[in-house]
Amino acid sequence: MHIIVLLCYIFFNKSLVILLNKTERIIKVILALSQNPAASATELAGQLQVSERSIYRYLKDIKHLGFPLHNFKDPEAGLRRHYLTPLTFTASEALAIIAAGQSLLSQEGLPICEDLETALLKVKAAICSNEEKRAFYRLEPRFTYLGEKIRDYTPWQVLIQQLIECIYHCRSITVVYDSFSSDEITERKIDPYDLYWNKGNLYLAAYCHKHNDIRSFRIDRFKSLKNVGERFNRDPKFDLSEFLGPSWQVYRGNEEVCKVKILVYPPAARLFRETRYHETQELEELEGGRLYCTLTVYDSPEFRSWLLGWGSQVEVLEPAKLRDGIKEELVKSVQLYK
Repeated sequence: MHIIVLLCYIFFNKSLVILLNKTERIIKVILALSQNPAASATELAGQLQVSERSIYRYLKDIKHLGFPLHNFKDPEAGLRRHYLTPLTFTASEALAIIAAGQSLLSQEGLPICEDLETALLKVKAAICSNEEKRAFYRLEPRFTYLGEKIRDYTPWQVLIQQLIECIYHCRSITVVYDSFSSDEITERKIDPYDLYWNKGNLYLAAYCHKHNDIRSFRIDRFKSLKNVGERFNRDPKFDLSEFLGPSWQVYRGNEEVCKVKILVYPPAARLFRETRYHETQELEELEGGRLYCTLTVYDSPEFRSWLLGWGSQVEVLEPAKLRDGIKEELVKSVQLYK
């Protein structure tokens, strides 16, 4: 049960990081404590073949994750021993996990859905008291998470499973990829790092040997995948949030980051006040219900499409290159309707 909950925590984390080395070791510590409920740091270090200092870090992480980890002094052996008590949930904790799971169980073709269903059943079974159980079953029908519908990944199930294995074992792969930016199908060697969802689509962050850089790859654009068999060393400094950084969604390209200033007219101005479209968004109120909005982003096709979607309610002021590009695109659009 401890392992199922930890995997749920990892899966629903912002970056969706799959089975990193540290996470694998934490799971091994939990397994070791389940088999030997009164293990010492020395015993755990020997079993996992790591230092005692590392074991204490993992034990600290386990406590921070909310696991009921306790320790006591063994007077005979002169050691401090550690044990995990059975894990239980309150009604509100179980509802939070179930709601998060609903956002994925409604999707089609995800290879993790069967495992997720059994994990959620175990969460329900671990609600701590009869009173909490009654509260949970009263609230569950009235607590629904309507997540964004993602595409059916059934045709890519085998490929995704292969990809997960290569991520887990740090194996390089060769893929045949239909690139959006170059509009051509190419074969390239990549080192797979992280899987993540964005706007209903599944992406892979990977080091591309063709470009000598980390790039985002959309899973449904993979035509084939082959395990090269070579191990790669994942960059320990890589962070998915930092990698995506000022991207509007996932597209980074070769563009430089720019500070964009737009003038927003009513009624769109109200939507901008109510919604944070990007983490760098800053607003300045003007007369007549208008406002300035500044954003620090890549000048990418994704961002330009979003700007064009506002029509006459948004005017790009800076930078000049972006303003001219939007103007040119609008002129082309008008020509289509003549």
